[in-house]
Amino acid sequence: MPSIWLLLSLVLTIIAGSLPSVNAQNTGAGSTSEELGLKVTGPEAEAQCSDGLYRVGQFCCKPCQPGEHLHLDCPVNGGKAICKSCREGEEYTDRENYSAKCRRCGSCDGGHGLEVETSCTRTQNTKCRCKPNFYCNASVCEHCEPCTTCEYGIVEQCTPTSNTKCKTETAGPTYQLLWLLSLLLVPVLSVPIFKRWRNKNCHRDSTMLSSENMPMNFSDVDLNKYIISIAEEMTINQATEFVRKNGISEAKIDEIKNDNFKNTAEQKVQLLRNWYQSHGKKDAYNTLIKGLRRACLYVLADKIQELVQRDTENSTSNLISENERQSLA
Repeated sequence: MPSIWLLLSLVLTIIAGSLPSVNAQNTGAGSTSEELGLKVTGPEAEAQCSDGLYRVGQFCCKPCQPGEHLHLDCPVNGGKAICKSCREGEEYTDRENYSAKCRRCGSCDGGHGLEVETSCTRTQNTKCRCKPNFYCNASVCEHCEPCTTCEYGIVEQCTPTSNTKCKTETAGPTYQLLWLLSLLLVPVLSVPIFKRWRNKNCHRDSTMLSSENMPMNFSDVDLNKYIISIAEEMTINQATEFVRKNGISEAKIDEIKNDNFKNTAEQKVQLLRNWYQSHGKKDAYNTLIKGLRRACLYVLADKIQELVQRDTENSTSNLISENERQSLA
């Protein structure tokens, strides 16, 4: 019996001694459970921001407004991001955003028949439309076509989104009368008809010019004061093609266009001015006129030739008048 009680006492002592160790393990498990709870709920919390807010690290931030772009994220939860305004007339954002940059404003290429309908602001992009007597029927219009001129009358006028609808050729006595009238007008219309035929049948690879098409002898005329007027008469594609065929490198053309990204008028002026500076004054006028004719741009060549000739004649007349005035004095 004494041995049984001794054995029982020993068992109870062992059980009592192990109780603190069990409690310590339970406390540790509670801590681990709490840590696991954070790990489970953390990503879920991070993924949930109220409507209109965006997640940055541990914070939910209010976005920038239209006309602004993100500079710095918000410093507190639910706070507004630190934003900067887009540059007026150069950049825009048209909705709430957290973009680091504004969008660049678009441009309307006059050489493609476009003009500005609404200028770019900080909150909306440039809106373009077709110039008068041009149309475009595409959903996104990047190029407008010239309206058709009707020969036998108009059914529907040209609009910014549809071409002219023309009447078909008439028959019978009315047609015969018109045919007789056209015969009477042949001498008057012969010159413009010839020019239209010449433009349609122009060979771009031709290197021969008839004496009729040779430019007048202004081999040393200074084109500097005519550059802007000449550029106004050309499209950006015509100016680019001319300087490309007359010694200006593609790298220089791209540089000029990038420096004047939104201004096609200035691009044309700078392209022509760069060509003139590289060519030099001597024979530049003749090179210009011959180059335009070889490119089938006869009307443009005639306009420039008339401009230079008229200005030269006026300058000569003024010089003679001044000499006469001085001789009388």
